[in-house]
Formats: sequence, structure tokens, C-alpha cells
Amino acid sequence: MRPITLDIISSKHPLFDRLSKLGLPGNKTEQYRHFAIKPILAKEYNLASVNEQKPKPGLKLIINNGAIQEYPAGVKISFIKDYKLNSNHFDVLYYLSHAACSEVICIEIADDIHFDIEHHFTLSNTFLPYRLCVKTANNSKVEIFESFFTDGTQDSLLLYGIDALIARDSTMSWIRNENCSDAQSVVIGTHYYDVAKQGALELKTFDFGSGVALHLYEIDLDEHSWVDAVHLLLALKHARRGNVLFINHNKPYAKSVQDVRTILKDSANGIFDGKIRVGHDAKYSDAKQNSQAILLGEKATMHAKPQLEIYTDELEASHGSTIGQLDENALFYLRSRGISLQEAQKIIVLAFANNFIETIGNKEDASKIYANFEASYYS
Repeated sequence: MRPITLDIISSKHPLFDRLSKLGLPGNKTEQYRHFAIKPILAKEYNLASVNEQKPKPGLKLIINNGAIQEYPAGVKISFIKDYKLNSNHFDVLYYLSHAACSEVICIEIADDIHFDIEHHFTLSNTFLPYRLCVKTANNSKVEIFESFFTDGTQDSLLLYGIDALIARDSTMSWIRNENCSDAQSVVIGTHYYDVAKQGALELKTFDFGSGVALHLYEIDLDEHSWVDAVHLLLALKHARRGNVLFINHNKPYAKSVQDVRTILKDSANGIFDGKIRVGHDAKYSDAKQNSQAILLGEKATMHAKPQLEIYTDELEASHGSTIGQLDENALFYLRSRGISLQEAQKIIVLAFANNFIETIGNKEDASKIYANFEASYYS
């Protein structure tokens, strides 16, 4: 067992020099300032290595301890040792996750499809790195429902990530369903989405529970492409959970929406660090960003940092952030109708969350998210 250092990477690896120059993140690294990354990396772990991949056809894409077990019809699976990654990603753990895994799992999709990705992690005291690359075809519609199963993984770290290449005139809907407790592994996902001309990304993430998790996204937008990013977070006990998103408008008429709702109980910490950058060549862009948080515990803390970085005058842009407690007028109205305080609080919180859950088009997926939310809220 050993802590995570750059010694886990061979000095001959193509990314070794870059990682050595950047160094591992610490508690003062901007995107990890409120996440306490240093003690996570300083823990001693067993380093997991993925054995030979032997995927079989099935109904879902199932990854067991970093290895593909099953994949659905309509996708092509391959394994790439020298994957061409994004050389401008803002997060050093993006590069570490690429360097620490021996090969990237590549998922190519030719037609319209809806399928599940399940991450099964069963090892305790273990550091497990792996990555997925998802490529769509032109004029396709892809819907992915991603879930995590991490029972029995205490004192472990799952460092994974998605590199998604969304082709021209195609749409990708990515729903992340994450529900974990403080007795399970820390999950860090560091991702890159490249949206081609007239492509679209619907990114909807639902993070619930008392565990520790952070997802970091870099998203590049081409001409007439757009991203709609929706994040619902419910954190309780001593949880530290959240999302870091950097969206780059690189060409004209790109559009982005970030909408974040956070509910914090007990002494939980919520994190939203969002930056939309509109470049010189991205005229006529439309960028909107909003974060709303409800604090249900006296020691709960929300760290919200919405940012706009604009290099052109010809655009529409707005951002905002609100942090507070439940609406006293709404509580008074409900209680005046004979509803108990606890029930009135539940009605308001569920309405706050349901506005996002109801945006999920697939009813079966929406039911899973709603069940997970209720289970976490009442735990």
C-alpha cells in the first residue's frame, strides 16, 4: 500500500513530463480548494490493475473494477493504448487518470441508441483509475444513463473519466445517477466533451448522499452547437460533493446553459465552480448560468463560483447565484393549511428538486432518480 504520487507513472510515459511540471493538486489548487484533495491523495492505497478485457454482448455497458464485462447491441468496443487526449484540459487529474490506466475503453456508436453504463467497484483500500471514450456518428441521437455501485469500497479512490466526441448534427443526452454514502469510496471524475458543429449535449447530473465526490468537466463548443447542463445535488452529514465546469464557446452562435440546484443538510459542503469562456471568434453566442442553493443545516456550506470570461461584445450572457434557507412565506402558507413543519419542508424541497427531475425524458430513468433522491433525503 502507498499514497498516490507520480511514481506510479513510468518516467518514460509521454505524460510524465507534463505531470511533473504541473504536480499533483493540493488544497490550494483552485478547482479543489473546497474539496480537501490533499488528504485523499495522501492515503495509502493498493493500486488496482485491470486484467485482460473479455467483454461479452449483453443489455448494458457494465464495468467491473475497471474492466468491461458486458456491452449492449449497437455499440462497438475497442481498447486504445495511445489515446489522443485533450492537450488543453484545465485539470491535472485528467492527465493522471489517462497516464495511470494502460488503455482507454473506446465506445463507438453508429446509430440512435439508449443504454445504461454501470460502474461496479467492489474493492476496499484501493486506487482504481480508468477512462472511457465515447464517439457518436453524424446525425445520431444517443441517450446514456450512468450509475455507480460502490458498496464495500471504504477507504478507496475511483478516478475515472469520460472523453466524449459528439459528431456534427448529433445529440448526446448524458444522465449521471450517483448515490453514495460516507462508507464508500471517494469518486473523482474528470471529463472532456467536444461538441462539433450543430451538435448538442444535454448533461444532467444527479448527486445524492453523504459521500465524497467531485466531477470536473471541460466542454468545447463549435459553431451553432449547444450544451444544456443541469445539476441537482443533495448532500448530507459530512459530505463534500459537487461539480466544476469550464465551457468554452469557440465559434459563432454557440449556446450554453448551466443550471444548478443544491440542497445541503447537516454539515455538508456543496461545490459549484462554473466558468463560461466566450472567445474572440465566438460572436453571437448565448451564455446563461445560474446556481441556487438551500441550506437545511446550520453548519451546511455552499461554495458557489459562477464566472463569465468574455472576449467579444456581440453576445447575450447572464449569471447569478443565490444561497439561503427555505422560503418562510411558503412554509407559513403550508402550515396555515394544517401541514406540519416537517411535511411542509419536505413539500418545498421536493418541488425544488422535481423541477430538474421532470426534465428527464425517459420515465424509467426519471423514476430511478426520484427514488434515489427520496431515499437520500430521508436517510
